[in-house]
Amino acid sequence: MNVYTIPMWRGQGIATALLKEIICFMRETEAKRLWLQATEDGKRIYEQLGFVSTSKEMDMVCNDLIINKFLF
Repeated sequence: MNVYTIPMWRGQGIATALLKEIICFMRETEAKRLWLQATEDGKRIYEQLGFVSTSKEMDMVCNDLIINKFLF
């Protein structure tokens, strides 16, 4: 799944709302991992949702859900 916001709609919380729903769905289905490839621009959204970077190729943890993230 790709999450992308068209430039004219950015800054209105659309991507954040979608990501919250994805995280909620993963918890409900007891998913353990989410593979995430993000741009540097998108990093801020993930950090606002509680994700923490641990390295350039990194695991991220958000509310006990392990997120594998490959940045750049």
